[in-house]
Amino acid sequence: MSVLDAGCGLHPRGDVNVDLFLDSTHRRRGKGASLTPSRIPNFVKADIRDMPMFPDRFFPVVRCHHVVEHIPDWWTALKELWRITDEHLIIEVPSRYWLPFPKLRRSPHHVSNFDNQTLRAAIPKVLGTRNFEVTCRYRGMFSKLIPFPLWPHVIRVDVYRSNKEAKLRTSEKE
Repeated sequence: MSVLDAGCGLHPRGDVNVDLFLDSTHRRRGKGASLTPSRIPNFVKADIRDMPMFPDRFFPVVRCHHVVEHIPDWWTALKELWRITDEHLIIEVPSRYWLPFPKLRRSPHHVSNFDNQTLRAAIPKVLGTRNFEVTCRYRGMFSKLIPFPLWPHVIRVDVYRSNKEAKLRTSEKE
């Protein structure tokens, strides 16, 4: 087992895929499809804030895309994801500065909102590590020209267990 997709939803991307909600009331404002566990490889129904079925540092890579913003006590989820991560934790959340155009209002399902400064301050306190990087992904090819509120769209946090992995990742980007 190498990759855990925490909060996999309808598009699982892991060797093991975890989600808590099977019905559609929690997807697409109640209009989305329900999960069919038999169609998802290695599906585990679990809350990402408490996964005792996995031992410490069990997965080399743990991914959590667009889930944390739905959890009021998101720091509990981050601690649990970090506990089962052996090498690399990847978290993606929508930016608090991005609002769906043209409505320009926040989703009522996003109970926690993030920006890169918040995450840069929270990761060392919550996870106890400084081996991480926070990057913003912008929307569209002209995102730098488009005024607020259309950017940044997504914030990605990469957290590493060792300095060696963080340096390797930095050298790959250069």
